[in-house]
Amino acid sequence: MTKTQFRMLAGIGLILFLLVFLMLVPTPKLITYERSNVVSKGVYWRGFGESGMLLDANASFVKIDPSTQYLHVCYEFEKGDSCQQYRVIETQGLLAVIRHLL
Repeated sequence: MTKTQFRMLAGIGLILFLLVFLMLVPTPKLITYERSNVVSKGVYWRGFGESGMLLDANASFVKIDPSTQYLHVCYEFEKGDSCQQYRVIETQGLLAVIRHLL
């Protein structure tokens, strides 16, 4: 095997590894959600466990219900948990997340 063939195989292997990695790792999404006619945008990352993460909220539990398209956000307080439900209006992909964060 020549040096050029080795580099080509290494490049193809790297591209395949990155594609598999991107398919397995959940990507963040920019979601637009509303409650009581107040509309907000936030970056939501599903994560690997039961609960996701809303990057602009200090919430203890965040999850989007795919069947109802509702965002459930819970906060821990000393007197107990407080949970709110928001309606998801729009979901955008990774490029929208990058634009939103910049």
